[in-house]
Amino acid sequence: MSERSGHILIVDDTPENIQVLGGMLRDAGYNINAASSGQGALDSLDRVTPDLVLLDVIMPDMDGFEVCTRIKANPSTAEIPIIFLTAKIETEDVLRGFELGAVDYVTKPFRSAELLKRVGTHVTLNRLRRELSVRVDELSGALGQIERLHREQDAFLRHELNNVINPIAGYTELLRTRLADQIDERELGWLTAIESGASSMKSMLDEMKKLQDIERGVHQLELRKVTLQDLLKDVVRDVSVSHQDLVTITLSGEGLGSSIMADIRFLPGVFKNLIKNAAEHVAGLSNGDRMVDVVCEPAGKMVLIRVQNRGVPLSAERLITFFDKFNSTKTGQEGTGLGTSYARLVTLAHDGSIRVASDSDTGIVVSVFLPMA
Repeated sequence: MSERSGHILIVDDTPENIQVLGGMLRDAGYNINAASSGQGALDSLDRVTPDLVLLDVIMPDMDGFEVCTRIKANPSTAEIPIIFLTAKIETEDVLRGFELGAVDYVTKPFRSAELLKRVGTHVTLNRLRRELSVRVDELSGALGQIERLHREQDAFLRHELNNVINPIAGYTELLRTRLADQIDERELGWLTAIESGASSMKSMLDEMKKLQDIERGVHQLELRKVTLQDLLKDVVRDVSVSHQDLVTITLSGEGLGSSIMADIRFLPGVFKNLIKNAAEHVAGLSNGDRMVDVVCEPAGKMVLIRVQNRGVPLSAERLITFFDKFNSTKTGQEGTGLGTSYARLVTLAHDGSIRVASDSDTGIVVSVFLPMA
């Protein structure tokens, strides 16, 4: 007999039924075990795991429903498909069998073609399920290894890049100090550009590390009660200073006095990234359009923080990837695209939600919802 034919356990208290069923299934190439009672079936399952159980409903001492219940309650046998054998077609019995976990039923007297078709279908499905489970486990293991390798590679790259960046920043500061009286304004601009580039690279590396830690769930949030006014005012001030007179940023709304539970190591970065992105999006526009509005409004048990600019609307394609890593929405400039991804992950970690909308009337609006404390 081929191993691929399958292994069937027949449970029936009538020897003639076992003989008839066993004959049909053996002729079809199946390996057969039999039990004449419910307890006998459970004992058999302790020794051999079949591909399918054909289970009589009406038996003394322990009926088929009880046997099915015990099989499904045991993790080592719960996945074995069960086909009920019944002499009557009562809707209640059929429904009860399905509710207990049976996959099918066959009525007595048995019709050979029907029985073999149903048995074959469920043996095949069970075998495919097991094979799929093995493949999923193998894939999960492989993905775990890949993820670990990626983390190790990222850590190595961050370490090596920091080893390169730190001397650049240090030597640039040393040149600025020692040659202060010998360099002209243009050369001073070069040093400033080098310092700015090194600082930006270090910030990006730090941002990537935070992002990866949040994605992996290794950061335990340290929450404390703060008002949005206290959380946002410094962020708005800092972004405003960095953009000087290029962009006007306003902070308003009835929700500014609302309290939230926040980890102040991470949550301010959400709004710093969103407001900074919004400001950069409009910095090159005409004076009247170089504005970013940050508005806080109560929204039931949540508070809504809306960051809006009047810049060029985003396309549908760019809206879809707005919160993806490395998908910058900056127009005409380079960007890592990490800021919006960071904003999404940190917002979700605070039990909030975030979304983006864009059209020609409103520009770009990012809405952050956070639970009130």
